[in-house]
Amino acid sequence: MIVIDGSYLEGGGQIVRTSIALSAITQKPVKIINIRKKRKNKGLSYQHIACVKAVKKLCNADVDGLYVGSEELTFYPNKISPKSFKLDIGTAGSISLVIQTLLPISAVIKKPTTITITGGTDVKNAPPIDYMKNVVLKVLSCVGVDANIEVLKRGFYPEGGGVVKLTLKPSKIKEIELIEHSEDKKVEGIAYAQNLTDDIPKRMRKSCSELLMKNGYLPNIKLENSKGISTGAGIVLWCDTVGESCLGEKGLRSEIVGKMAAERLLEELKSGMALDKYMGDQIIPFLAMGKGRVGVSKITNHTRTNIYVVENFFDVKFEIEEYNENGCNGHIIKTEG
Repeated sequence: MIVIDGSYLEGGGQIVRTSIALSAITQKPVKIINIRKKRKNKGLSYQHIACVKAVKKLCNADVDGLYVGSEELTFYPNKISPKSFKLDIGTAGSISLVIQTLLPISAVIKKPTTITITGGTDVKNAPPIDYMKNVVLKVLSCVGVDANIEVLKRGFYPEGGGVVKLTLKPSKIKEIELIEHSEDKKVEGIAYAQNLTDDIPKRMRKSCSELLMKNGYLPNIKLENSKGISTGAGIVLWCDTVGESCLGEKGLRSEIVGKMAAERLLEELKSGMALDKYMGDQIIPFLAMGKGRVGVSKITNHTRTNIYVVENFFDVKFEIEEYNENGCNGHIIKTEG
C-alpha cells in the first residue's frame, strides 16, 4: 500500500485529490495520513469528500475514514467501471476541483461517462469553471485528453447552486512538448454577474480591455448576466494556453476587478512560457503518464506537492530547471524515466 503524507509542503486538499485519482488509475491502494494537518480546519471538508465519492463511484472502491474532519483516509480501488451519475457537493465547494480530480481517469476508461456536479463554479482559492473549460481542457487536449465541460448554472459562495456537466471520453495520453507561449495577442474572456445589474460585467470588461489594449493585446471579452440561487460576479481571461481571473467581492468596484484580472494575465504572459503557474501543477499527472516537457511561468508549492504524490505512484522522476531563452523567463518541468 502506498502511504502519502497529507502535510507535505502546502499540505492541502490537492494531495487527497491527486492520490485518489492515481490510486484508481494504477489500481494501487493508498493511505493518506496527516490530511490538511497544517490548516486551521484540519482534515477532510465537504469538497474533498465529494472528490473521493466521485472517484469511488467510478472504480467501486472501498474507503475508510471518509467523513468531515478525518485526518486519515484509506482508499482501496477496484476495477474502473465508467457510469454516468450526479454528484452534489452539498455546499458551494468547488466544482472545478472535483473536475480536476476526475480528468486523469479519462486515461483508463473504456467508454464515455458524464458526471453532473452541483456546487460552486466561481469560488475563492479554486480555479473558476471558465478557466477549466478554456485553458485546462485546451492544454490537456495536447496530451490526448478528450473531455468536455458544459456550464448549466453558476454557483457562488455561500449558497452554491452551480451545475456543471463533465463528459469524459476514452483518451490515450501522449508525450507533450510545450515550452514557450505562442505569442498570440488575442485575449478572450468572459465577464459575468448573477443576480446583479447589467452594468457590472460591462464595467469589468471596459477597465480590463483598456489595460490589455494599452499593452498591445486584442481583447474579445463576452458578457454574461444570469439569475440563480447565489449572487456573485467575476471575470476570466485567457490568451491561448495562459489564463487568469479575478472574483468580485463586496466593496470591490467592478473597474478594479477587471483591472486586476488584466494585470494578473499580463504578469503571466510576461514570462513568455506556455503555461501559467496554475496549469503547472495540473499537468503533472499527465506528464507522468505521457512523458515530455512543459514551460511554466512559476514553480509553486502546489506543483512540487503534486510531483511528490505522482512520483509515489509512477516509476518516473521529474526535473525542474530554469529557462531563459528567446526573452522568456520561467522554468521547464520534464520527466526522467
